Amino acid sequence: MKTTRTVDTNILVRLFAQDDDEQWATASDIITRYRLVVLSTVLLETEWVLRSRYSFGRPRIIALFQAMLLSENFIFAERERVIRTLEAFSNGIDFADAFHISTFITFDRNLVKLAQKHMNSVSVELAS
Repeated sequence: MKTTRTVDTNILVRLFAQDDDEQWATASDIITRYRLVVLSTVLLETEWVLRSRYSFGRPRIIALFQAMLLSENFIFAERERVIRTLEAFSNGIDFADAFHISTFITFDRNLVKLAQKHMNSVSVELAS
């Protein structure tokens, strides 16, 4: 049985960006040797780095994260939240906004509208 390790953002980014052959090979080896625990903060940071630094689009990020969810090599600290976040993200809600929403209050009118339309399981209200 594989032992577990908590993975850092830089391992996931190297794995997905494949921009450094040596680090990509090491990251690939790590996911075959260990079951990797993905903390919520690491997932949030990974999405941000892939989008902002590597210009990964929404569909590509969704596909990568869904593949991780299906893999036995990854354990998500908040699996159900990740699934809900990816669904909302695919409907146009910002990844971090979707991740943070459970019962949420905000000044962001557009977020309230999108959450009410696409995230029925949570309550989002406009601050007034």
